[in-house]
Amino acid sequence: MNDLVQLHTCEPIDAERLVRELRARVDTQWLHRWARLSVALTGAWRPADVWAGGLERLVWSATFSYPDGGFFTEAGERAAGEQNALARRQAPIHPAEMLGSAFASALVLWHSDAGRTTCASVWRERHLRWSLRLDDGQRSARCDGERVLIEAPPRHLPEVDRVGVLLGGWARLLGEFPPVEGRERLMFVDALEALTAESSAESLYGGGAWAGERVKAYARG
Repeated sequence: MNDLVQLHTCEPIDAERLVRELRARVDTQWLHRWARLSVALTGAWRPADVWAGGLERLVWSATFSYPDGGFFTEAGERAAGEQNALARRQAPIHPAEMLGSAFASALVLWHSDAGRTTCASVWRERHLRWSLRLDDGQRSARCDGERVLIEAPPRHLPEVDRVGVLLGGWARLLGEFPPVEGRERLMFVDALEALTAESSAESLYGGGAWAGERVKAYARG
């Protein structure tokens, strides 16, 4: 499975809004000339529909896809890393991570099997409240919204492992999350991926332009 990059909110989202918010935060000069970005959206859904004992609260979710070669150039990653203190808190640089402050409440998830890395970030009132990155159990970077604590190896990790990091993010977004044990815990990442698996991907960026810009250029032509 490729890296799983997701945004979850408790308010409706659509591709047009995502493009608008990304355009306000991302300079196209930061991007590879071949950069592409698409999103699969779903909502509203309820955790209770997926996990026994889950909340009835409505959630909207987005799964982002971009080429394996990346979305940002190296220089772009450095520039983007200055936003939302991404570099300081060791958060991965990807489009979803830059969108947290666009919503009243949001959970951003990044899970990489290849890199054995997971990161979760929670936003409330458009401010970062918590983030945790765990690299293969060897290193962690935790932020409470202001201070950053880096441990190598982690000495205090109540989340236990990478799935625990994801569950910790959900618990902080919703206030609680049902205990996921056994096979459900083992398959938790697959369940997250399945949330948008049946949704058609919508292009947000490609050919050197954002989706709305391409439409306008075509109309002028």
